[in-house]
Amino acid sequence: MKSGTASAKPELKVATYIGAGVAALLALVPYLNRFFPVSYVLGPFAAVWFAIRLRRQTLDFTDGARVGFMSAFYGMIAASAIYDIGWHFFHEQLWRVRNMYRLLPLLAEKGQETGSALDWYFFMLQLTIIAIIAGIIACPSGLLAVKLFRPRQD
Repeated sequence: MKSGTASAKPELKVATYIGAGVAALLALVPYLNRFFPVSYVLGPFAAVWFAIRLRRQTLDFTDGARVGFMSAFYGMIAASAIYDIGWHFFHEQLWRVRNMYRLLPLLAEKGQETGSALDWYFFMLQLTIIAIIAGIIACPSGLLAVKLFRPRQD
């Protein structure tokens, strides 16, 4: 943030991370993850609430849409990576001592195996779908959260 200017944009990095964490956590909760819009709505709400209420920042609707999209997008990517790593952990029985050598390469790949062209295209399709849904659901959620959480002007 630039000091000394009245039109300086608020720093939304921490709020985006908070919203992404909430979105990822909700996407990983059993049974709740079946209804995926919950993550795309509550992640941006948490990010905007954190920025406005706890950080005392003034957000306009552009900031709300941006932090809403980014928090949901990052949160769903993180949830996807965590889910893939968990699937490999249990599928390949990595808790056994004789299979521990497979854990480090798995973490280096972050759970996304893109060794073949088909895997790469599937990964890119997954990212595109996450971005489209975040644009459709999370941007309006960020806008609504700015409207709901900003201080009232008397």
